[in-house]
Amino acid sequence: MRNETNRGKRERNRVNYRENQRSGYPGNGYYRRKRKEKREQKKRLLVAAAAAFFLLLLTVLGVKKLLPGKPGSLQNPAGTESSAAEIELKTAVTINDVDITGMSRREAEEAVLKQHPWGMTARLEQALAEDEPYAVANLLQVKLKKILDKIYAPGAVDRDHYALDAEGLETEIAAEAAAMAKQWNRAAKNGAIASYDKEHQRFVYTESQVGRAVDEAAAEEAIRTAMREKNYGASLSIKADRIEPEISAEEAKKRYKVIGTFTTETTQNPDRNNNIKLACEAIDGKILQPGEEFSFNHTTGNRTLERGYKPAGAYQNGKVVLEPGGGVCQISSTLYNAVIRAGLMPTERHSHTFEPSYVTPGEDATVSYDGYDGPDMRFVNTTASSLALRATFYNRIVTISLVGLPVLEDGTTVSLHSVKTGEYDNGGIEYIEDTTMQPGEEKQISGGTMGSKWVTNLVTKKDGKVVSDSFFHNSIYKGHSKKIARNTSGTVTANPDPDSLLITENTETLPEQASSAATEAGVVSPAGPGVTKPESQERESTKTTTAESPAPGPGQGPSGTIEKRTQEVSSAAQGPGEIVQPFPEN
Repeated sequence: MRNETNRGKRERNRVNYRENQRSGYPGNGYYRRKRKEKREQKKRLLVAAAAAFFLLLLTVLGVKKLLPGKPGSLQNPAGTESSAAEIELKTAVTINDVDITGMSRREAEEAVLKQHPWGMTARLEQALAEDEPYAVANLLQVKLKKILDKIYAPGAVDRDHYALDAEGLETEIAAEAAAMAKQWNRAAKNGAIASYDKEHQRFVYTESQVGRAVDEAAAEEAIRTAMREKNYGASLSIKADRIEPEISAEEAKKRYKVIGTFTTETTQNPDRNNNIKLACEAIDGKILQPGEEFSFNHTTGNRTLERGYKPAGAYQNGKVVLEPGGGVCQISSTLYNAVIRAGLMPTERHSHTFEPSYVTPGEDATVSYDGYDGPDMRFVNTTASSLALRATFYNRIVTISLVGLPVLEDGTTVSLHSVKTGEYDNGGIEYIEDTTMQPGEEKQISGGTMGSKWVTNLVTKKDGKVVSDSFFHNSIYKGHSKKIARNTSGTVTANPDPDSLLITENTETLPEQASSAATEAGVVSPAGPGVTKPESQERESTKTTTAESPAPGPGQGPSGTIEKRTQEVSSAAQGPGEIVQPFPEN
């Protein structure tokens, strides 16, 4: 029955097919053909798309290869070569007759350096035992890199041969010549004071020394010649010009002289004078090289009991106290004035709290140790040679001198001129309890002093005539309060030691520690606008007056006057050219 059914279906299909053929309606075969055509069309589209994608990928990669790589990028991991540099060179090229055809950049560099190793050195003509040879930097490698950059740049090969010469290395070669000069140049040294022999009271001089200067132009030419001749391992001989010193040791002995000096007188206080003596000994014989700065605090060090300094009157926070080292400010002030008269400029100076009496107010220089951080007196040796300090203390006379090559022209002097421009309230009354007095009784111990302001000018004279009188700095001083003794206790006691109540305003003769009442800005001011003294106005003087110090000639120093007492300062030699301190020693 099933077969019969299938035969019926096949028969119906044949009938339908014949009818469809007659009517033009497509049958099952038509649809099969259509489906096959669609499948083939899809395949062609897929193949075309894949081909287009592949071509696009190749195009992108090609563009990336042509672009220069960045340091550290994937296109240029080494940071110095592009991917194209790794491609073998097809063009026939030689570098110093080394054929690099078919080589990558790295291979070409290795081949050239192997053929031409670098080992160039330079030696100084007439070298001393301590003169080391100079290893010239590898300029061949620098030049090779520049050549390879040209060769391996895409399409940049414009010739078939390159030379490893000095062309294009002007900057590098000049740097090598300058480095040689830095290593070998020596400044000429003049004969100069090296030290002071206190035992024999004479200076010790250093011998002069010939200097030299490398001929840098000749050194550059020597390098260029060696590279042009392909002598990359050459040992170059470098010339240096001889520089003669201006002053021999013997000539220095004749030229050195006292260029500035100043003298002050001390009190009769033995402890204070002990401190002054120690400070003088600390700075006596000090040698400063050109450009070196002198510091009073660094030179004397801390003024302590352990170092021999004794308690003496000093000012601290505006009051009189007993301080180890009290009195040394007289030394710094004396030195300050000597420096000015030598034609040098201080780099740090502070005024005292109260007016001093051993120098004119405005011409003092207080110091305080405080771990080197306290007020200091400083100056720089701006002369062309070494500078020596002499400091002596004899019979209560302090004399400080600077010995060196003259700074000022013959006949030229420099000094200070200070004028009081104002006074201020002395700070009122200070009462002192004295139970030996009757209740209600008062007794004036001291009348006090007024505070003051001083203007200091720097005066320069030529052959006795003023050529400059300009503002230098201001100084402000406190006044001493009036002191009155009284008894407010209501009881009377026995009379104590009368010296215990002896307080006077004469303590300004005692140099004090630093205070807030210092020179304006704390440091000496440069010459500038200020008050000048009329010609008719005579200079105010204090206990000590010092004559102007002319720039002395050989064997002669300036002089100073102290209470009509003149002490001549002489630098006369004892022996050929020797400078011996003329002042008596303790």
